[in-house]
Amino acid sequence: MTNHKTSIFSATVGAFIIEFYKKLSPDSSDQTVDLLCQISQQLPNFRNGTCSAPQNDQSFSPSVFMIWVIAMWMISLLLSLMSALFATLLQQWARGYVQDPQTLGMPNERARVRSFLFFGTLRFNVRDLVETAPALLHYSVFLFFAGLVILFYTIHKAVALIVTLFVGVFAVVYIVLTVLPFIHRDCPFSTPLSSLWWYSFHTALFSFHHSVHSVLRRLYNLPDHLRVDNSSRQLERVISSLLRFFDDAVQKYGRLLQDGFRKVVVNEALEASDNVDSDAITWWLGLPELVEESRAQEFFACVPEETAVRLIRDPNGPGGTIFRRHLDTLLRSCGPGSVAGLNRDEHKARLLVCLHTIHRITQAAAVPDSDVDVEIMRSNFAVITRMHAMWADSDPGIRVVSRSMCALLARCLLHRELLEEPDLVWLRDVTGETSNTIFNSDIATRDRMNLKAFVYSVLSGQQGDLVAEHATSFTETLAILMNVGTRRPYDRSAFQEQLYTLVELMAQGAFADTGEVLDKLHRIFQYFLS
Repeated sequence: MTNHKTSIFSATVGAFIIEFYKKLSPDSSDQTVDLLCQISQQLPNFRNGTCSAPQNDQSFSPSVFMIWVIAMWMISLLLSLMSALFATLLQQWARGYVQDPQTLGMPNERARVRSFLFFGTLRFNVRDLVETAPALLHYSVFLFFAGLVILFYTIHKAVALIVTLFVGVFAVVYIVLTVLPFIHRDCPFSTPLSSLWWYSFHTALFSFHHSVHSVLRRLYNLPDHLRVDNSSRQLERVISSLLRFFDDAVQKYGRLLQDGFRKVVVNEALEASDNVDSDAITWWLGLPELVEESRAQEFFACVPEETAVRLIRDPNGPGGTIFRRHLDTLLRSCGPGSVAGLNRDEHKARLLVCLHTIHRITQAAAVPDSDVDVEIMRSNFAVITRMHAMWADSDPGIRVVSRSMCALLARCLLHRELLEEPDLVWLRDVTGETSNTIFNSDIATRDRMNLKAFVYSVLSGQQGDLVAEHATSFTETLAILMNVGTRRPYDRSAFQEQLYTLVELMAQGAFADTGEVLDKLHRIFQYFLS
């Protein structure tokens, strides 16, 4: 809460104090009436008057309830002023934290000062101190409400009941907001008292379990002559099981106290189910803003591989359907024959985002026993007419990634025992072999066909050597096709052995211009083939 709002609340409390603090001393108007009555009693013509004798007001004492009310309001006023002072100090400290490094000219000096001050904030727990200002103000509000309820009970009970009802509802809601993060870690609601209550609650639990654990430990370590012979073994087993339980509890609550309230929430989020990522992606994909291709492009560029694969694995689910539809729409907007009005750089960037996303999914599909639906990937994203245009693209990145994804999908299809006609037609265009040859070959032969076709198709049309980024994609796909592995680091001896085998197959002259392809292959993997 800002200092402006704090000052308004302080002014409100001060107005109530000014109005009711007079109840702590005798009323001056009553004293005046008593003095007039005393004077009138002394007048000779006022003997038969009706003025009663003045009462001695020296015995006046304020109501206990009024003392409590004024005390609560005074403490409330002090806490609100302290909250404003803390907020001002925090602003001053934050300003110094930002401005002090800027007084220096050299970047390394600014970095040194910034790091020095940063570790100082960690050392002195500035994060916990930041929560002090709003906490003080909340305490101030509670005390003001409590004093208000007590006051009206001394004035008018009907009004007091109404005020109590509203204050009670507010208190219940506040307590729920305070305690709710303890029950549901993903709850966004909390109050400045949540951390205080959390530490108090877990400190009590830790102390209780630690005390019981100490008692059980002493019982477990009793001398043998103090044990009862008939039940010693059974009692020892019971105490031992209780010791394990309370020892685990002590470690659990000790770890919670050490981590702190905020870190516990972060840790539980990191340990949550992977479905959280899929649900978040599904929600994002359902936003109307993602209908615009440029936003969808930025979104797909940031989607982690594991999340994309998880969505594709559930093709009939809402997340998989929306994900696939958006990816297909984005690919069509930058594919051959698109009319999106993109220039060359925009077209290349968008197309590479789509291809890299599909490539990551096909890499997961090539893993043994993968549950990625290869048929959906092939029919939606690897349409052969679209692929032909990408294979002939002048950009090496588009050629390498599009060829890589097709080679990986082909590997999954070639490992099937029974190939249908649409699969054979698609594989014929990818591998360059006839349908009969593919159908009648065993799996090992099919893998060699696919491997040779991939290497030749990528390197034969390449002008110069592949840059590092494209060479990495080429190497990752090559390792999968050679059955070396799907993730780096690869086994060097296995990779080297498979490379020599590939070179021998290429040297047999299955394709034209094999010598040029072999030279490029030697330059890419010169450390393995030297």
